[in-house]
Amino acid sequence: MRRRRAIGYYFSVISPKRILVFRKSSLGDIILTFPVLQTLKAEFPDAIVDYLTKSQYAPIIIHHPAVKNVIAFDSSLSFINAASRIRNNGYDLFIDLQANFQSLVLRSILISTRRVKYPKRRLARELVVRRPRMKLKVDHTVNAYLSPLKRLGIDVASTIPVLPVPEREGDLADKLIQASFPADCSRLIALCPGARHIEKRWPHFDKVAERLLRNPLIGLMIISSEKDGFPANLGIENPRLVPIRDNEIMAVAALLSKCKASVTNDSGLMHLACAVRTPVVAIFGPTNPRLGFSPTLPGSKIICDDVFCSPCSVHGKKRCGQREKYCFNNITPERVADAVLDII
Repeated sequence: MRRRRAIGYYFSVISPKRILVFRKSSLGDIILTFPVLQTLKAEFPDAIVDYLTKSQYAPIIIHHPAVKNVIAFDSSLSFINAASRIRNNGYDLFIDLQANFQSLVLRSILISTRRVKYPKRRLARELVVRRPRMKLKVDHTVNAYLSPLKRLGIDVASTIPVLPVPEREGDLADKLIQASFPADCSRLIALCPGARHIEKRWPHFDKVAERLLRNPLIGLMIISSEKDGFPANLGIENPRLVPIRDNEIMAVAALLSKCKASVTNDSGLMHLACAVRTPVVAIFGPTNPRLGFSPTLPGSKIICDDVFCSPCSVHGKKRCGQREKYCFNNITPERVADAVLDII
């Protein structure tokens, strides 16, 4: 058990019996909260930990060994219904990792519950964006999510998010791989060309695929969504290239766990790959590792030129305002493919 700090300003209840953790989205952020769950499990092994989140992210939380119940919602109305249901659950600790208006609703419902929340750091991250030439940075988001636990008297240490892959999902992934790839493909690599915001999508994954396929031992999974707007196979016909499109999130996690490496943009799949212990080559352009969302797994590689105008937004929503997309200009397929080969 971790050593607790002296009680005083800190949490007066040494061992809470029931804890509610709230983070509603998105995929990467949900995964980066896992060290909080891991710490709670180690510090309060007898406590019941419930997690409130959006329905689409429930599958990656439900199998976490620290979580007893996942309370899910998918709309404002269902959030209110979920919030009403938790009123009488007897929580003596509420850990707010979202810090938004819905958090205030929960605080008003759990009025007699001890509450701690993480520092959103909105102004600090905006300053990183507004003054890109100063090369400012914020601490990693994992550490931001862990910081409320210090108010409980816990000496926290930054840890790596871990997502356990259920045995059934692992078996299904093995069967799909055996059925889809030639037997001599001993080095599987995942290419994940998508990202929620189009500006973050580096455009040359097809060229990386062509270079990697020159090695007869390499098999490629192209993991994407139809919303990404490109062909599922990147326009490449090859028996060692298998498109994986719009699969359920735990099926994707299981497939990623079978790969030697993955190539991603700054996206939720970058964090998912790290959480299942698959090293990533992470490509950053309009966003930047200095904003606190870099890959967490040792052995991963970051490709980011950190040009004069990067980052231009916190989450990659803003359209590029330059004459050229300087942040991607010098990131070549050769450079990315070489980074992958260094890993495997």
